[in-house]
Amino acid sequence: DAVFGWRDDISHIRFAGTTDLDIFQKVATLRAYTPTAQERDTFFDQLPIELEKTTATLKPAIYPGVRELLDRLTRDPRVLVGLVTGNVETCAKRKLQFFDLHNHFLLGAFGHERADRADIARLALRRAHAMLQAGQKIEKIFLIGDTPSDIDAAKIIHATCLAVATGIYDEASLRQAGADFVLRDLSNIPEVLHILNLAE
Repeated sequence: DAVFGWRDDISHIRFAGTTDLDIFQKVATLRAYTPTAQERDTFFDQLPIELEKTTATLKPAIYPGVRELLDRLTRDPRVLVGLVTGNVETCAKRKLQFFDLHNHFLLGAFGHERADRADIARLALRRAHAMLQAGQKIEKIFLIGDTPSDIDAAKIIHATCLAVATGIYDEASLRQAGADFVLRDLSNIPEVLHILNLAE
C-alpha cells in the first residue's frame, strides 16, 4: 500500500517458507503488472520501515534454545554459521538486531536475491566456500528450518536437515516432508549438538 497503493487480499499466499521476492512477484502477477527494477527496489526499501512499525506495537519472542545454540556454535572454531532466509537483508538484520543475535552470522543469503528458497541456500553455500582459507574444506552441511521449503532446500545443497516444529508445521508434517531430524524446538542443546556432530 505504501509503495503501489494496493490493498489486495493476500490471505491465499502461504508466507511460511517462501521469500519476499516470491511474494512480490506473485502479487504483481495477480495484478497483471510488471514492476520496474526501481519499483521493486523501492518496495524492498519500504519493508524494513513497515517492520519497524510492527515491532513497535508487538512484542516479538525468541524461540527456546536459539540464543544458547548460537552462542555455542559461534564459539566453536569448527563451525561457520550462515543465514538462509526468505526475508530481504535489511529486515533479516533488523530482526536479528532486535534480539542481539546479528553478530553470530558470518554470511547470509536473502529473500530479495532469489525468489526460490533452494536458490538462496545455493547462494549461501557458494558464499561459505568463498570464505574458506587455503587448505580448508566444508566437511558437513546442516540446515535448520521449520518448513518443508527448508527441507527441500537442504536436499538441494546436500545438507542434513534439522527441522524444528516452532512454526506452523508440526513434527509429523516435518517428518513426512523428509527432514533428517525433527525436534519440537532447540531447547535441548546437548541433543542438538549431538545431531550436529558437535557433542563433546
